[in-house]
Amino acid sequence: MWIREGECHQCGECCRMVNITAVRDVTLRQHGSLEELRLYMKYRGIRVVGEDVATNRLFYELDIPCEQLTEDNGCRVHNSPEKPLLCLKYPEEPGDIPECGYTFRKKSPMP
Repeated sequence: MWIREGECHQCGECCRMVNITAVRDVTLRQHGSLEELRLYMKYRGIRVVGEDVATNRLFYELDIPCEQLTEDNGCRVHNSPEKPLLCLKYPEEPGDIPECGYTFRKKSPMP
């Protein structure tokens, strides 16, 4: 588990795509292998970008920008009650966006 610190710099990078998390073992059982899943998803414009075997998750990305993202990377609903909960919570763990204003530290295990 991670503790998020910092604030959104409104770089817009996390708003340029849709990120999806799937259950790894179920998905691989349906597709037979990770390679077959990657091929199937590639034909539909979906990238399999990672997996976490320990937590049984697969991660996908789709190049679909948010309709609330402005040309200058702002968010039309940032600081409003219309901003979706997922946007408020994202990111929940370290990612690959160097411009992101959030940093993360490991949560101490409970005694």
